[in-house]
Amino acid sequence: MIIAVDGPAGSGKSTVSKEVAKRLGITFLDSGALYRTCAYIKIKYQVSGKELIDFVTLSKMFFGKDGELFLTINDNTEEVSKKIRTPQIAEEVPKVASDKDIRALVTEKLREMSETESVIMDGRDIGTHVFPDADYKFFLKASSKERAKRRMRDYEDQGITMSLEALIKEIDERDKIDSEREHAPLKKADDAIEIDTTHLTIEEVISIITARTN
Repeated sequence: MIIAVDGPAGSGKSTVSKEVAKRLGITFLDSGALYRTCAYIKIKYQVSGKELIDFVTLSKMFFGKDGELFLTINDNTEEVSKKIRTPQIAEEVPKVASDKDIRALVTEKLREMSETESVIMDGRDIGTHVFPDADYKFFLKASSKERAKRRMRDYEDQGITMSLEALIKEIDERDKIDSEREHAPLKKADDAIEIDTTHLTIEEVISIITARTN
């Protein structure tokens, strides 16, 4: 079984998908984390263009049993779960994710990860591009202000301070880039169930998805 959960940044995709995975006893795959890891590789190794493609091609990305993300390059393995959740990565990832070669590589890695087990996968093009034949598709959305508030709380938990206005601007710019990019843009699949999470609790969204997939 494959469940696709798409939507813009801050719509609640990852938080909800993780919990749905636990309740259904399936694997959660965070596609956005892989794109963030590509941005992390670009910054850490100071590479771009073909050199970045080569690094990503040779890398191994895999999730641990508790959802932590590991990156292996040249026999060096590190956990990058927290390292990829910084404003610097957030600023870089739209540029990296717009590259068609990077998208092809990440899509290949995601498909490989889901070959042998049931998964719930969140992202921006899961139901339209990565798994257009997914068994269930959902599209989460929320107002820019609400999504910025959520992102601000995430950053505060890491000791990072950013203004709400700056985060709203960042999210609006990310939406524009994601929706207008040439390759696999952010959009709702025709057969996806749309859920506006602006005024819903996490539990309410989880209940909607589990009720539809049980």
